Amino acid sequence: MRRSEKWAIAFGVLAIVTMLVIGPNHHNNTYTTTENNYNQKNSQVEATAKDHLMAEDLAKTTSLFLSALSEQLDKWSEHYSNGDLSDDFSEEIREHPYISGMALLTSDQQLEQTIGTLESFKESQFSHTQNGIRYSEPYNRDGKSYLIMGKEMENNEIIIGEVDLSFIEAYLSETAAIADSSGTFFVSGSDPNVQFKTTAELPDGAKTETVPGLDWNIYVQSKAEERDQITYKNQAVAKLAPQANSTTWAKQNHYRIVSENNPYIVVEKDNTGTDHLLEELRRNEDVLFAEPNYAFANQVQTIESKVEPNDEFFKPYQWNLEQIQIEEGWNLANGQDTVIAIIDSGVDPNHIDLQEKLTEGYNAVDDNDDFTDQNGHGTHVAGIAAAVTNNIEGIAGVSWQSKIMPVKALNENGEGSSYSVARGIYWAVDHGADVINMSLGDYNHSDLLYDAITYAHEQGVILVSASGNDNTEQAMYPAAYPEVITVAAVDENKNRAFFSNYGDHIDVSAPGEHIPSTYTDNQYVVLSGTSMASPHVAGLAALLKSTNPELTNDAIGDIILGTADQLGDGDYNAYYGYGEINVRNSLQQIID
Repeated sequence: MRRSEKWAIAFGVLAIVTMLVIGPNHHNNTYTTTENNYNQKNSQVEATAKDHLMAEDLAKTTSLFLSALSEQLDKWSEHYSNGDLSDDFSEEIREHPYISGMALLTSDQQLEQTIGTLESFKESQFSHTQNGIRYSEPYNRDGKSYLIMGKEMENNEIIIGEVDLSFIEAYLSETAAIADSSGTFFVSGSDPNVQFKTTAELPDGAKTETVPGLDWNIYVQSKAEERDQITYKNQAVAKLAPQANSTTWAKQNHYRIVSENNPYIVVEKDNTGTDHLLEELRRNEDVLFAEPNYAFANQVQTIESKVEPNDEFFKPYQWNLEQIQIEEGWNLANGQDTVIAIIDSGVDPNHIDLQEKLTEGYNAVDDNDDFTDQNGHGTHVAGIAAAVTNNIEGIAGVSWQSKIMPVKALNENGEGSSYSVARGIYWAVDHGADVINMSLGDYNHSDLLYDAITYAHEQGVILVSASGNDNTEQAMYPAAYPEVITVAAVDENKNRAFFSNYGDHIDVSAPGEHIPSTYTDNQYVVLSGTSMASPHVAGLAALLKSTNPELTNDAIGDIILGTADQLGDGDYNAYYGYGEINVRNSLQQIID
């Protein structure tokens, strides 16, 4: 089945879908669905599986968080020769705000060259050692949790760093908790169901995930997800006829304009619910169509040599890039002169692995240029697609040289509307995006959104979207639209991620479990979800576009699907589409 044929099938699927990020609970946003007969037993089973996946992500994120300091301690110990490291310590604290203090611990237990808040420490406080790095148990000071890490040198002095664990505390979901190696919980979410003092208090059958090297146990217990239709209450989106003046029209009909992006307008009316408002609008001769303002949520789940970047987390953590044959592909393309628009919760403009890649951006929620990410999801997605690569820091992005266009269509809770997403698409197209990634979705078809998708496709933009994380055959929007490359998620073993949506609308697959990437406040975290799979494909599309700018969006889609590694039964199946993307094969087809 070729892509054009499959799109025709996908276009006929008018099912109801939603997405969420599989990660900390502050990313698991409201669903949008009209299917109310959701099986509660299945919901609880899926919730348990997602809790386990969430705990794994949290454990990997904690390990990632601490590994940066581990490598730094190794570096300082190699270069130290009884000299003064205080300037180096000061620089380290400036660059990494989660490092609150550094010092030398002498053989007679004295702290020297102390920088920051570190006040006192004895060697006896180290509780265990992993890969040459020594760790203390977490401790509390002034209501905050800290940890001491140390690296012993040949002269028996120890370089130590005090790590502020506030980031881990903030990153934890409301329904997660961490216990130290003694079984004492030192971080707990706000939900009473995870308020424990020791692991002995855990309910029978409770499963925990261990943080590598620390013997910390992470426990997650979320509630079964409810799937209720979500729209913006008492609001509607209308498309006005060309002759209508929106201000005059609204005044005559007693509507209040919430937002406007000609010819689309979001309106509300006092004492008028959404249903009555829609009936009224659809009778109005100046209205071409009217629909609810649907709520959207983000989606956290032949070459002879390899190009291996020097990014800190590339080799130990980014299994996902090796799996899609990207090191061989980087010999052929780097994404130069292409722009990937990330329509999401925004992007952290100050992240060291992103800031030099950012173009002008847009806030489609508030209609201004402040695209700052207050959620983290958009920053994570952007890093996967095109983080700064080969800069020693952090991670490698799929497309080295592509620019990132940050378009904020979701708020700090990872929630937005069909109107804000459509508005973001129009803006991205009109400002030069070559590829648009949409790791978000809703289970309702929207004429407004489809108009924007059609406009982008007609302008030659490559559209990529996550399939959704509800393990359902129902099709999500914009993923279900025929103009969009729809991406499912696979794990390290090339098996379908258990949460990944499936069906005839799936085009292709990409890694989506335990994916490390950039995060707000200059951090790096591990998340799972089809949200993470989608930007792999967006990055590949940019690599292809940079290799041959004359390729159309449909041609690039055909190459991606036609060169994928077949998975499952047959050339095409509903779980993997045409298979997992293969960067090397895709680029090789153009070169040949």
